[in-house]
Amino acid sequence: MPAVVLAERRSVTVRGSGSGGRTETREEVSALGRALAPAPPTATTALRVMLVLAFPALFATVATFFEGMQQRNASGEHQPDFSPPSWWKTGHPVFPNDLPTGYLGTGPGALPSPAATQAAAPPADTGGTPAVLVVSFLLMALVLGLVAGAVTLFVTRRRRLAGRPRAERLWNQAWYCDRCGTAHFPPTAGQDTGALSLADFRRTVWTAGGYGDLAERYRV
Repeated sequence: MPAVVLAERRSVTVRGSGSGGRTETREEVSALGRALAPAPPTATTALRVMLVLAFPALFATVATFFEGMQQRNASGEHQPDFSPPSWWKTGHPVFPNDLPTGYLGTGPGALPSPAATQAAAPPADTGGTPAVLVVSFLLMALVLGLVAGAVTLFVTRRRRLAGRPRAERLWNQAWYCDRCGTAHFPPTAGQDTGALSLADFRRTVWTAGGYGDLAERYRV
C-alpha cells in the first residue's frame, strides 16, 4: 500500500502570470492517493482560513496602532504654558514684598498677572482616545482570537491523530488491486481477507488509529 500511495503523489511546477512571475513547486495527490491515505490531513480548511485571516488582520492592527498614536501625540503638542517663570518671586532686598499675585500694577488699567491668567483659564482639552486607536485594539483582539483558535484546533487535531502509528501498522500490511479497484488484507493482519471498497478500507484503517469517525467527513 505505501508504494501505491507514493506513486499517486507528484510534484507540479506552477509559474506565475507575467514575464517576471515566480515559479512555485507544489505536491499534488490524486483522488486514489487521498482515498488510501492512512490518516486525514493535519491542516484542516478551518485552520488554513484562520491563519490566512490572521496575517492581514495583524498588518492592519500595526498600521492603525501607529496611526492612532500619531494622532494622539499630535493632539497634545504645542500646549501653551502660562506658568510664571522661576525668577518671578525673587525676594529682592529693595523690594521685600513681591509683586501682587492678582494684578500687575494698580488702577483701572492694571493687567492680570500670568499666574492669575493661568488660574482663570479653562484647562486645556487633551482629547480622548482617537477612533483609529480603538479600531487597532479591536483588530488586536481579533488577531488574538484567530491565533488562539488556530492553535487550539491544531493541538486538538494532533491529539486525535495520536494513534496514527497503529493505523499505519495495519495500513502497511494491505495491498491494492488496480484492476478491480479494491483493497485487501492478508490473513496475518487479523482483518477480513475479502475485497474492501476504498471507503471501507479507509474506515477500517482509521478506526484502528482511533479516528474512524473522520472517515465519512473526508470521504473522496
